[in-house]
Amino acid sequence: MSERIEKVREVVVPGERLSDEGARAGEGCYRDDGNVFSSFLGVVERDEQRGVRVRPLRGKYMPKVDDFVVGKVIEVGLTDWTVDINSPYVGRLDSRDAGIEVDPITIDLRRYFDVGDYIGAKVISFDRVTPPSLTVKERGLGKIRGGIPISIIPSRVPRVIGKKGSMISMLDKMLKTKLVVGQNGYIIIQGGTPEDVSFTISVLRKIEEEAYTYGLTDRIKELLIKRYGNQNG
Repeated sequence: MSERIEKVREVVVPGERLSDEGARAGEGCYRDDGNVFSSFLGVVERDEQRGVRVRPLRGKYMPKVDDFVVGKVIEVGLTDWTVDINSPYVGRLDSRDAGIEVDPITIDLRRYFDVGDYIGAKVISFDRVTPPSLTVKERGLGKIRGGIPISIIPSRVPRVIGKKGSMISMLDKMLKTKLVVGQNGYIIIQGGTPEDVSFTISVLRKIEEEAYTYGLTDRIKELLIKRYGNQNG
């Protein structure tokens, strides 16, 4: 058991050569003289379709178009909201992207989202020059009502989701709480007793800490069964 837990995925450093066979340089990589190199400290992922990419071990969230993010409103303007998205860049939600036509003289946007509110939003544009633009106009987006917010390292979010949603599906079925997981590392825990919330946080921290070890899904399942029983088969 301990041997399985200690088996860690391949970690590389900036400038380390990852491939010399013409593989495509994906996220976190660059190509030089036919070789693919790592851009930073991270974990290698190799895929026949997407090529070689490196997920950073740490660092803030870098916005990408179409990402679902959980954000905290930190400022309300006359026609827009400024949103903390756990990034070096703050998000901007224009009233038009909230489906609201406003007259800044007569309408106070705090009626819709106020400072301290959490929202589920999608990134619709970002060019590293202007703040990332957000929208809440699509189904399932908007104000998140209730819940306990926590944050994890953004690069660990794919492990919370799992391949083809395997991990998050298991968590949804077996936990007594519900999770709203942003690709930016902000997560809202809803429902359950205080004890259920505390256990959920411990599970998420375990996933975060052991994200790059093998057999993690099985270990999390064992933990959930020990807590709640094998009620979902």
